[in-house]
Amino acid sequence: MPRPWFPQRRMPMVWAEVITAISTAIIALVVLAVGVMLLALQREVRALMRTVDRTVDHLDRDARPALDSARKLVDDASLLVSTVRSETDGIVHSSKDVRKRLEQLINRTEDRLHDLDALIDVVQTEVEETALDVAAALRTTRRGASVFRSMKRAFLKRGR
Repeated sequence: MPRPWFPQRRMPMVWAEVITAISTAIIALVVLAVGVMLLALQREVRALMRTVDRTVDHLDRDARPALDSARKLVDDASLLVSTVRSETDGIVHSSKDVRKRLEQLINRTEDRLHDLDALIDVVQTEVEETALDVAAALRTTRRGASVFRSMKRAFLKRGR
């Protein structure tokens, strides 16, 4: 019986054990290589992160005034649009008021023109009637004058 406290004698390795040992060594080397590559990648990522941080800081410093100017420009444009909208609304309101007043004026003028037309018709009728009356009166006066002349002649001839 072998004694447990003494190492056992080694036996020659069989081919499966050799392949397992070699595979384990290769896996260990691959893991070690991956670890080294990960460390290198980590360094590169850190360097890239520092570069990105510097670029972001630089862009922040340079872009902030431009962004502030753009915000101010947008605010000014918004104020301008608001002012133009207000003025346009005022012009539209005034235009509507002027158009309404103009329509009222046109309607009143049209009514007065109709009244004036009726008045002219009445005046024309009265003038025509008066002219006819005057003509008739003149005719009557002429006849009367002619009668008086005839009578005057008749009386004057006798009286002589």
